[in-house]
Amino acid sequence: MNISLLCKWWWKLENEDGIWQTLVKAKYLKGRPIADVQYKMGDSHVWTDLLKIKDIYLRGRRLQTKNGKNTILWSDSWLNNKPLCVTYHVLYDLCSEKDITVFDFLRKNGQIGFCRRLPPILFSSWVDMMNDIFSFHFENSPDKIGWRWNRNGKFSTKSVYEHISHRSCRGDFKHIWKSRLPYKIKIFTWLVENKVVLTRDNLKRKNWPGDPSCCFCPQIETVDHLFFTCPVARVTWGIVSICLGATNIPQNTSQYRPWIKRWLPGGEAVHHLGFAGICWALWKC
Repeated sequence: MNISLLCKWWWKLENEDGIWQTLVKAKYLKGRPIADVQYKMGDSHVWTDLLKIKDIYLRGRRLQTKNGKNTILWSDSWLNNKPLCVTYHVLYDLCSEKDITVFDFLRKNGQIGFCRRLPPILFSSWVDMMNDIFSFHFENSPDKIGWRWNRNGKFSTKSVYEHISHRSCRGDFKHIWKSRLPYKIKIFTWLVENKVVLTRDNLKRKNWPGDPSCCFCPQIETVDHLFFTCPVARVTWGIVSICLGATNIPQNTSQYRPWIKRWLPGGEAVHHLGFAGICWALWKC
């Protein structure tokens, strides 16, 4: 799989108009921003491969918000160069509309749902966030897509290759290979972080005839679901967060490392040990 060429495919999908772009948008995007698109059972192998490198493309993509139709309110870095899910992480955890676009948020005049009533301190944060959003200078034109890995702001396969080369696999997973864990656990966590451990959605891609539902709940069993967003996983991470004094829990593998660094500073020696212990226990169950 050539990551640079697949990233170019994403760039053309967002920035160019053509017959194939129209067909793909109609079949897979259905009016949603690409950051909001997730894998579904029955997706083609080509589309599945593209989704695997979507996060790499999104890291290189620079979004300039105009009308907000292609900007995810919480997860895109559109306001003060930082995602709102990081700046207001407790509100994000309580919000029931995590994938709402900025455009839809404005169309609803900020009337979105939370899973419980906000206490005064959180309501004050909500008011601050609303003031920041409604003071932003929006324009009645489409959001602009740029490329942060090139000085001229234009996409090139060379820029993707150079970025990936500087972040070699060996460097990215040094925390795994240097950890004091049995080798089979190192391999297991490497598979988890690459999202290729044999969860049921990955088995279905290999034509496995079984039920793709999670062992613990009716949702489709993916890596992030099984280890982070399943009710059983959320309770487990919730207990850990209480022990650490944390006010939130990680939602996926990429959120774990910044999360544990924030709530357990100076504990680098056990950061990956904790990740491996929780994931391995859930996997064995």
